[in-house]
Amino acid sequence: MRSGLLVLILLAAPAAATAGENPLPASQARGHALARTVCAACHAVEPKGVSPNAKAAPFRHLAGRHVPLTLQRRLADIAETGHYDMPPINLHADEVQDVAAYINSLEPPADAR
Repeated sequence: MRSGLLVLILLAAPAAATAGENPLPASQARGHALARTVCAACHAVEPKGVSPNAKAAPFRHLAGRHVPLTLQRRLADIAETGHYDMPPINLHADEVQDVAAYINSLEPPADAR
């Protein structure tokens, strides 16, 4: 009995460590990963920091600016056609939804409320 319990504990340990590394729900975690890969060259995608491109708004400044479906629609438009100096990016609808979920998980700056 003890050996069975030990095996279960040892099998659960990697999953617990993984869950502790990224406390975001799955959709937000996927959106964060996409943002880091696709958007971070220009935008500050983390909760703090300055955008590498001064013209690109930090994602936390976008948080709370739109209701979730409007943000998704806006991101889908940007992904398809670009936005000002931003080129179009190849994101599927579910990826746009994940990025929007991540943006909406960020705390907007106090002066943006």
